[in-house]
Amino acid sequence: MLSKTRESLRDSKKRSMIETVTDVAIGFVMYLPINFLILPLFAEQISSYDILGFFQLSAIFTAIALVRKYTIRRWFENLKQIKF
Repeated sequence: MLSKTRESLRDSKKRSMIETVTDVAIGFVMYLPINFLILPLFAEQISSYDILGFFQLSAIFTAIALVRKYTIRRWFENLKQIKF
């Protein structure tokens, strides 16, 4: 029983690491074009240190990150249900 718990814990750690690496890799690939498209729209606010522009930019990136993280989390939860 104890060895089964340890193996399950190891598997859980491995799945967490795979999920984390996947999330970071997808985020990196997603944000390259997003930065290219979004940042020029806020160039004036960035150069003038406009706090409202910073809040808007932060809100956009936060919303994108929340959707990305939620989607990846749900995807990995669904994968857990599939038995190979």
